[in-house]
Amino acid sequence: MKQLTVVLCFFFLSFSVFSQGQEQKEIHWLSIENAEELTEKYKSDMFVFFFINGCPQCKKMKAETLKNPEIVKLINENFFPVMLNARTKDTLEFNGKRYFNQQPIAHGKSFRHDLYHELVKDGKYQYVYPYIIIINGKHQVTNYIPGFFPKERLKRSLQKLLK
Repeated sequence: MKQLTVVLCFFFLSFSVFSQGQEQKEIHWLSIENAEELTEKYKSDMFVFFFINGCPQCKKMKAETLKNPEIVKLINENFFPVMLNARTKDTLEFNGKRYFNQQPIAHGKSFRHDLYHELVKDGKYQYVYPYIIIINGKHQVTNYIPGFFPKERLKRSLQKLLK
């Protein structure tokens, strides 16, 4: 039995040591509630990516920019990332308040979600898709990144925030 335990420990240790050097292939998306809790606890920023279905720029950013290994690493190591549909019908809770999409489901194509409105209303480019916002541990929006950003441009923007 002890031999089996030793072999299993060796296997898991060797796997974890070798996997640490591998590049991260995708962003570890969290729910808004989990990210909010972690942001408060660790005093780190939240990276919120808003998109809508059927948006070519959103699709391109998800497929290209947010899949790039440099961007994945930068976001995973420095932020608590959240991806939200800006027109979701789900009820979301943030900063002790519940947010809804006011348009009834029966109306088909949905209107923007109230949380999206609340978080981007002070930005210069309201209701642009995709839209990235950075939120600090005090639930304050510190940066607005509206529209499509190719890899290099997003990388520069995020690195500037981290200095």
